[in-house]
Amino acid sequence: MKLAEVIKDIPVKGVIGNTDIDITGLTKDSRSVKEGSIFFVTKKSEPFITEALKKGARVIVAEKELKTEAPCFITVDDVQSALGKMASEFYGLPSKHLHVVGITGTNGKTTITFLIESLLKADGRKAGVIGTISYRYGGLELKADNTTPGATETHSLLKDMYECGIRFVAMEVSSHALDQKRVEGIEFDVGIFTNLTHDHLDYHRNIDNYRSAKAQLFKHYLEQSNKKKRYAILNMDDQAVREMLPSEPVQCLFYSLKNKTDAYLVNYQEDITGLSLTVSLRGKTFSLQTPLVGLFNASNILASALYGYTLGMTTATMKKGMEGLQSVPGRLERVKNDRGVSIFVDYAHTPDALKKVLEMLTRLKKGRLILVFGCGGDRDRAKRPVMGEIASHLTDLTIITSDNPRSEEPISIIEDIRKGFSGNSFKIIENRHDAIYEAVQIAKEGDILLVAGKGHEDYQIVGSKVFHFSDRETIEESL
Repeated sequence: MKLAEVIKDIPVKGVIGNTDIDITGLTKDSRSVKEGSIFFVTKKSEPFITEALKKGARVIVAEKELKTEAPCFITVDDVQSALGKMASEFYGLPSKHLHVVGITGTNGKTTITFLIESLLKADGRKAGVIGTISYRYGGLELKADNTTPGATETHSLLKDMYECGIRFVAMEVSSHALDQKRVEGIEFDVGIFTNLTHDHLDYHRNIDNYRSAKAQLFKHYLEQSNKKKRYAILNMDDQAVREMLPSEPVQCLFYSLKNKTDAYLVNYQEDITGLSLTVSLRGKTFSLQTPLVGLFNASNILASALYGYTLGMTTATMKKGMEGLQSVPGRLERVKNDRGVSIFVDYAHTPDALKKVLEMLTRLKKGRLILVFGCGGDRDRAKRPVMGEIASHLTDLTIITSDNPRSEEPISIIEDIRKGFSGNSFKIIENRHDAIYEAVQIAKEGDILLVAGKGHEDYQIVGSKVFHFSDRETIEESL
């Protein structure tokens, strides 16, 4: 593709040089540059302009004029925004030809993508998924490096999905991705908001910035999308919902566990084996049973039902799709055993997520509730004692252990967590494998054991090294 075609619909401040250049790729990482690349200059990548040119970059894009020997130099107001929009053009505007739903919020994103994928399969439609656990389409499953990949990778994925016959895509949209404009150039059809609680404040600095980043999906990307029919599916039970409301012609649909609205619970029963729900959806009522545990999953089901409604799915199809999803990796994922212990692996790594899952398991327990968890290093330190306090009030025994300590000393992180504890209903076992083994050995029939924090992850980061580690595998080895 010629450079002139890539930039034809992109607002640029200036172009110096030849635009009749064949373009082979776009990147802001000099390590990815190849002959014919466009190189985007950010604060991090600016020192590597010379390296990029030596490797064959033909075009430099920056927010300010720079001395460079590139065949073409382009100035723009916002490099990150330009990268996304140019990537979309370069890959043939793939989202224009796809039905794309973006899901954002602190918790529930991954489960909703799995529910939507199951709904689409039940309705005979081919689905693609971009999310925390993996990128899936056309029989392929690629390990995810980020919840939402970079702009170039995202548009490349969308193009590949379209060429594989995919027409519907569900993607998790993280606050980091929104703040860094990784979804720039995507034409969204639907946006889903789950909830907003304490998370990523090490990056966003405060809850207001975090909320504003989430709101961009609705108040910027969904509003500016060129799709004819656009919907915002919003959780009425969350106070932040007021900040997510897009302007017309985007249609807002609401769901709630507490109030009558577009989608709500008429009746429910919950136990340790799953949920029995009666759902009201835009005036129609249907019932379903699911092995997904916890009322927060009922909320995820309501959001997914509204998505199905926007596509004109029947309630019979929705029931089939939702009941067909047996589990979500690392999201209250059950580990089967013959000891009569209910053992779960969960990704809960925020105060709100941990509180909700522990409150739910407390309601359902017959014996003791045992928890194994830690907190990640080089991340939000403020949440550590908060999560410790939550654990001390809601469990019968907690084993505090290591998570992904990264560059921090594991025992220092554990001490931060311990500061939130009252009483002595906890143990400290720094080695995560040993902590899980101990918990499995002391759990008795009727007890519930929750191993929280890492969920689907199959690695542990200690210092600068990454080791294979799976909570689920460790539990199974310990049984």
